Amino acid sequence: MIDSQRKISGEGFRYDADGQMACYIIHGFTGSTYEMNELGKYMASQGITAVADTLPGHGTSPEDCNTKVYQDWIDSVQKGFDRLSAEKEEVFVVGFSLGGALTLKLAMERDIPGIVLYAPIIKHKKWTVYLTPFVAPFKEFEEKKKFYRKENKLQTFYGYSVYPMKAAAEVVKLTLLVRMKLGQVTCPTLIMHSKADITVPYENGQYVYDWIKSEDKQLISYDNSPHALMAGCDKETVWKETAKFIISYSGAKLSEV
Repeated sequence: MIDSQRKISGEGFRYDADGQMACYIIHGFTGSTYEMNELGKYMASQGITAVADTLPGHGTSPEDCNTKVYQDWIDSVQKGFDRLSAEKEEVFVVGFSLGGALTLKLAMERDIPGIVLYAPIIKHKKWTVYLTPFVAPFKEFEEKKKFYRKENKLQTFYGYSVYPMKAAAEVVKLTLLVRMKLGQVTCPTLIMHSKADITVPYENGQYVYDWIKSEDKQLISYDNSPHALMAGCDKETVWKETAKFIISYSGAKLSEV
C-alpha cells in the first residue's frame, strides 16, 4: 500500500440541531468528510442538522478507491439521504466537486427542497481527461502535486495525495452521465465557484447554471478562493450563504439558535 493520505479518519460526521431542518453533505473525489467538517459545525449552529458520510473507497486507501465504480457512490449517497430523510422533515443537499455531481444526480431521483453546489465538476479542463478510462488499466496512480506545481499554495489536500486512475475514470463516466441529464434538475439551486479554481475551472459552475431547469437558481463567484472554497479564504461567507439559502427555502421548524 502506498503512503498517500493524511492521518484522517474514514468516518463521517453528524452535528445535531433541534429543528426539523437538515443538510446532507457530500465531499469531493479523493477527499474526506474532514474538508467539510467546519461547514457542518456551522450549519448546526444555525439550527440545521448536518450529516456527512464517507464515500466508498475514501478514508481507506487509493488501492481500495480503485476498486469502486460510480454506481457505488450513487448508491451510498442515496442511502445516506434516505436515512436522514426518515428523521427530518426537510433535507437539503450540499455537494463539493465530485460531491456536486453526485448531488445533481440525486436531485434527478429524489424530491429535494434545495441543493448547494461548491465547484461542481461536470466538464474537464483538458480533452485528454476523457482518455482516462483507456489509460487507467496501465497506470494505477497519478500524483496530485504534478497538477498544482505553479499554484500549490492554493491547494490543501484533505485525503489522498494521489489520484487513483481507475476511480478517476469512473468520475469521467459519472460526469458524462450527469451532464446529459442536467435538464432534469428543477429544484432551487445555489452554485458557488471560485474564478481562481485550478482544479475544476469556473466554467463548470456556469455550465450547470445555464443547463439546469430550476426556476430558482443562483451562481455566486469568488475571486481568490481555492477549489475547496468552503475551507479557503472566503469560507465564512460560503458558510453563511449556504445557511441563508437553506433557511430561505425551508418550511421546517427552526431550532432556537
